[in-house]
Amino acid sequence: METNSKLAVFFDLDDTLYDHLVPFREAVREVYPLPEGSLNDADLFYRVRHHSDLLWPKYLRGELPLEETRLLRIERAFAEYDLHLDRSQAEAIQAAYIARQYTIEMIDGVRAQLERFLTAGHTVGIITNGPREHQMNKIIGLGVDKLIPAERIFISDAVGIAKPDPEIFAYVNRKTGTSAAHSMYVGDTWDNDVVGALEAGWKVCWYNPRGREPGPNHKPSYTFVNYKEFSELPIL
Repeated sequence: METNSKLAVFFDLDDTLYDHLVPFREAVREVYPLPEGSLNDADLFYRVRHHSDLLWPKYLRGELPLEETRLLRIERAFAEYDLHLDRSQAEAIQAAYIARQYTIEMIDGVRAQLERFLTAGHTVGIITNGPREHQMNKIIGLGVDKLIPAERIFISDAVGIAKPDPEIFAYVNRKTGTSAAHSMYVGDTWDNDVVGALEAGWKVCWYNPRGREPGPNHKPSYTFVNYKEFSELPIL
């Protein structure tokens, strides 16, 4: 990244600005308490996200309704651990999970980093996959809408393009008058965030607080485990 250049710095939302695991863990504990020592709820959550990523293209193509997509990801993740939900249990987990996502808090240090880039005059925004209203409710719940203007918030369902398609990053460049060479993306998911942004020619800061293994063939510009570490990266 060139020094003394104004950047476009865009952040993922889920598991990058707030901890996505917290509302999921609370929802599962309310509806379907896991057997003591049976599995790590973080592992279960990441299998839910895995199945969500697999099912999402079908939702985008109109082959699955949104609610069915959400329920199938939960049922399939639980089934991997021989935890067989009936449909009413999956619905109850999903409802509790959604309700908790609107009373979330930013990860420690996030606000300071958003303000750092904004104060320095960089173009700062959000690129996130998901339904427009649902993602906006989370953005409002976090208070991010008070920091970042609506024209710099890009939600896949509103745009019609979803990560990891590099075109969504190119679309953001066109809409914001920025260039890929001076753009950086901050996100936690390997395929959607790291691969997608790198394929678009962006720099990438990979947020990896849980020590996930990187995928092959791509290398993030930086990797960090918390936002104190992020604040010390030689980005500017």
